Amino acid sequence: MHLLRQAHPFEYRTASGLDAEGHADLWITVSGSRAVLVLSGCPLGDAAAALNTLHYTWLPYLLRPETQMLALALHPRREGVKARALVLPLSA
Repeated sequence: MHLLRQAHPFEYRTASGLDAEGHADLWITVSGSRAVLVLSGCPLGDAAAALNTLHYTWLPYLLRPETQMLALALHPRREGVKARALVLPLSA
C-alpha cells in the first residue's frame, strides 16, 4: 500500500449540528482494489458523521466504485496510552 493523501483537512457536521474539522489519511494498493482510510482529530462519537461527509465530498474523486475500503478512527492521543483505532462500518 502507498499513501495517496496525508493529513487531508476536512470539515464535517457533528451529530449535534456543530461544524468541526478533522484530518484523513488515505492508503491504497497499487491495483486500486483496496483502500484504508484513517480519520484523526475528530471525537470517536463524531467519526461516523465525518466518514459520511467524506463519502459524499472527497472519496468519490479518489477511489473507483469497486474499491473495497476499511475505515479506521484513531482514538485521541494521550500520554502513556498505546495507539488504538475504531473500525467504522462503511454504511455510516
